[in-house]
Amino acid sequence: MSSGTSAAATTNGKQRDNIAGKEYKKLGFSLFVWISDGKLECRCSYVPRSMGAMMTRDELLGYLAESGVKEGLDDDAINGFAIKAAAGKELGMELLASGVPPVAGADGWISYSVQSSIIIQDEIDDGTIIDMHNVQSFMNVVPGDEIGRIIPPEPGSAGRSVTGQTIPPQPGKSLNLKIGKNIRYDGDGGPLIAEAAGRVCLASGEISVEEEYVVAGDVDFRVGSIVFNGFVGVRGDVLNDFNINATKGMRIGGNIGACAIRSDGDIAFCGMDGQERGTVVCGGSIRANFLHDCHVTCAGDVIVEVELHNCTIRTLGRIVVNKGTISGGSYTALGGIEARKVGSPASTRTRLTAGVDYRDAEELVRLLAELDRNQTQIGLTQSMQEIEELRKVRAGLTDSIHALRSKADPRANPKINVKAVLYDNILISLGTLNEEIKEQKDGPLSILENTIEGGLRFLSLTSLDVRASDIDLAFIREQKR
Repeated sequence: MSSGTSAAATTNGKQRDNIAGKEYKKLGFSLFVWISDGKLECRCSYVPRSMGAMMTRDELLGYLAESGVKEGLDDDAINGFAIKAAAGKELGMELLASGVPPVAGADGWISYSVQSSIIIQDEIDDGTIIDMHNVQSFMNVVPGDEIGRIIPPEPGSAGRSVTGQTIPPQPGKSLNLKIGKNIRYDGDGGPLIAEAAGRVCLASGEISVEEEYVVAGDVDFRVGSIVFNGFVGVRGDVLNDFNINATKGMRIGGNIGACAIRSDGDIAFCGMDGQERGTVVCGGSIRANFLHDCHVTCAGDVIVEVELHNCTIRTLGRIVVNKGTISGGSYTALGGIEARKVGSPASTRTRLTAGVDYRDAEELVRLLAELDRNQTQIGLTQSMQEIEELRKVRAGLTDSIHALRSKADPRANPKINVKAVLYDNILISLGTLNEEIKEQKDGPLSILENTIEGGLRFLSLTSLDVRASDIDLAFIREQKR
């Protein structure tokens, strides 16, 4: 027998170059033992000779031990190799032992505590319809929210070579993270705390809470609907069925389709064609060029440059159309209404209500309907006890109705200003007064309730800053003199 180091091995009659290992030769066979560079594999090749005895299992184990292979021996593979060798078969690079590779340590990372505001659905095979409008996902936070924690790197686990040596692992790398604006971090594995309302952003190795989100183009399938704890800016249009909810306000450079728009702050946009499905809910004031066929609820003023057409608008501020017309629909403004024209030459039915809190008006409608049902129940019951109970309920309803009707709101200004033309078929409500305009009237004029003689009072135009109550008080004093 002879042994030595070889740079070549024969596999199935073919020479394998550049494979380092040991070759053992006897009269009846030649065995090549190869160990990989990382010492995680041991493979063997076997070439039988025409003369001499074939290799036994014990001889194979002896050669492996002589080559330094101590661990990871595969008994089944060794037995199979020995049987085939004893049968005189040529074998090439059979795997007989395997080491345990080291497991690299995980790098440091952020474990987020906050969840995305929109759950992005995956495609499902059961026929479920996926709303592709919801493709945007924000991690919204408010001051005091825990954003997450920085998880330190892990050391990993060591491996073991076929020669019995320990293979050290590659340790994980620390997270190189810069703490940006609106985030507090005290270190030592503590939490990342938001110090402002907005979205969590991680870019260029820096984490921050951004209070603005700007869309460079349109809000469409590429962007998706937006839910954001901050200010949203859109430089293009908002296409149909894409909704925006922004807590701190929004500015949209283009037009809005049949969408749901909501914000606790001010909202500004070019125009909205709501197609009777579009809605705007605003906790501040609204500024736009036009509003068509939409529903608006607003806590502040609704300022429009050109036109309001077939809308339902309810606001605790003023409704002002600077250059154009209010025609079709229903408009309720606690602080008064002003437009250049109201109605249309085609006598479009339009309702204006000024000086009324729309929430009180809705509650009054509910109470009156409840009162009517109560009266019906009293007429149908035969039990004196039930009648007595229903009368107590009726008394409570009557008191609530009286309280609403006599409620004084310092913001109320039951006044309508028309700068050019007030067309016919206009229903005007000022406080508790309801009256229909049956003939066209030319402006400029201000419309108030005539508390002395009843009906409406048509006066020369005065600013909405001049309150109807002050004008009425002047007429009352004049009447007394």
